[in-house]
Parts: sequence; structure tokens; C-alpha cells
Amino acid sequence: MPITVYGTPACRQCTATTRKLGQLGLAYRYVDISIDTDAACRLQTEGHRALPVVEADGEVWTGYQPGLLQKLGGAG
Repeated sequence: MPITVYGTPACRQCTATTRKLGQLGLAYRYVDISIDTDAACRLQTEGHRALPVVEADGEVWTGYQPGLLQKLGGAG
């Protein structure tokens, strides 16, 4: 299941999310929307107003959601 995290380097919740994914041993793709303006525009068009935006397992959510991350890791 591919996991994509959209965020920015200055975002604390983005850092917490990627740190937790690493602790769980889950591979993910990180997209820095301060560089990838196409991704930033797409997220804005879709109505996302908070970071990170996480796409995983057919779901999309915003913010640091440790419970959802745990489910991706099989614990939860």
C-alpha cells in the first residue's frame, strides 16, 4: 500500500507524521509542497487547508493522526 505525505519542512505535524511512519517501519513518499507547486495547487483545489495531507490505503486525512498511522502499521 503506497503512502504519500504532503508537507513542508517547517511543519511540526509533518515531521511528527514522517517520524512515526519511520518508527513503524513503513515506507512512504514525501512531497514537499513548498517545492512541488503542482501538488500544492492540487491539494488546495481539493479543499485541504492543513498539513500534512496523508494519502494511504484509499484514505486521505490531514494533520498528525497517530491512531490512523498505527492502523497502517498493523497495530491498532
